[in-house]
Amino acid sequence: MDRVMLMIIMHLSFGFLLLLLLTPSRVETSYPAFDVFTSSAQLGLGGAGFLNPSSISSKLNPASTIKKRMFATSIIRYPVSITSQSAGLSLPWKNGTGTASIRHISYGTFRGYNDDAQPTKTYKSGDTWLRGSYSRQLVNIPLRFGMNTQLYSSSLEDYIIRVLEFSAGGIVYFEQEKSTIGLSIHQIGKEFSSNAVGILSPKTVLSGSKKLAHLPLTLFIDALPSWLISDTELFIGGIFQVNNVMQIRWGTSTRKGDHNIHQGLLQSILGASGFGVGYATGPTLIHYSTYIYGTGAVIQGLEIGIKL
Repeated sequence: MDRVMLMIIMHLSFGFLLLLLLTPSRVETSYPAFDVFTSSAQLGLGGAGFLNPSSISSKLNPASTIKKRMFATSIIRYPVSITSQSAGLSLPWKNGTGTASIRHISYGTFRGYNDDAQPTKTYKSGDTWLRGSYSRQLVNIPLRFGMNTQLYSSSLEDYIIRVLEFSAGGIVYFEQEKSTIGLSIHQIGKEFSSNAVGILSPKTVLSGSKKLAHLPLTLFIDALPSWLISDTELFIGGIFQVNNVMQIRWGTSTRKGDHNIHQGLLQSILGASGFGVGYATGPTLIHYSTYIYGTGAVIQGLEIGIKL
């Protein structure tokens, strides 16, 4: 059975690599909402951590799922009162792990105006995701694979866009070195709107993680490659385990350059960076994190996870 699954994965991997070679991978997503933070625990890694297991993160290799029974919920507050809420459930299923999650971003309530600048009705704007995923560890092979599919819906007054998107990934484990290497491809799908059908631009992510031997620190590095080296984005982050119940998270990326608007030295250093702290009490995990833009704007998030 595992040999058959390995052959399937090899064929899928070859297809993904062929797709990568034939289709330029762009750092920009088709929709900015695809690149937002939906997990406070991942927020503290500043965009890194695609190999850090999560039930609700949007920045995740599909093979990197929580292998235990876990429920998680998170709320993230952006500037100008934009909020993101998410909830997810991970359960062992058919020799692997199944995860279901829902995420929503509310952009607020707006007042409409007619051509004469007279106020009309108010309307809301928001994005919603419904996602299901499955991952499995192969027997006798240090390889885990995963796939997910999600339905994305974006609304602005009476205009609605829907996207059906697939992602797939694999992770190779090196037990002696306490490290992992992952490859994932995201945004394979189509957009459906009232007057058009479009194809998404796939995004490839190369990831790695390393647990240090003489320090309670796990490092993560992720790369979003592009045909132009200057457009390639790099993310690096880490989780420092203070003790059995407390951890500190941090992360940053090459997006610092995009956030730099000739501000002070401290803002330049802290720009495009995330910081967070986690605390475990019994079956409950609590994460508080913040992400700092170079412009001074701040995102804050709170996440609660419960082991079932």
